[in-house]
Amino acid sequence: MKAHIRTPFPQKILTYGIESGSEQEQALAALCQAQGILLEEVPADRLGDPLGLLAGGQGFAPAKQPWQGETPSRQALVFCGLDEKRVRQLLGEMGKEGLQAELKAMMTAHNQGWPFGALLGELEKEHLALHRE
Repeated sequence: MKAHIRTPFPQKILTYGIESGSEQEQALAALCQAQGILLEEVPADRLGDPLGLLAGGQGFAPAKQPWQGETPSRQALVFCGLDEKRVRQLLGEMGKEGLQAELKAMMTAHNQGWPFGALLGELEKEHLALHRE
């Protein structure tokens, strides 16, 4: 039996819905650069791709069909290849800089195979349940 060993993921933050070139995006890019973390925007046409692929992992294939689900309307940050302590530290730094996004998540072994749009959909449901909008 062969072991399925995946290479570690690079430290990366995937963004969705943050306007390219905006003050928010520029400040987030500067923070990531200072921390040695990659920053990558996920365009709507990649919502069907697995989170693990977008995060830079090997062994994931692009979606065969375009995303058929709802297109998320909220800004999102997904932390990949970072441990919980590092994510908390980054969120603290982001708070000091006034950088916010309504939806935030960490990539886990459980969700790395999910289509990115499905992850954002789950985050949206949680957000609505917590804020009863």
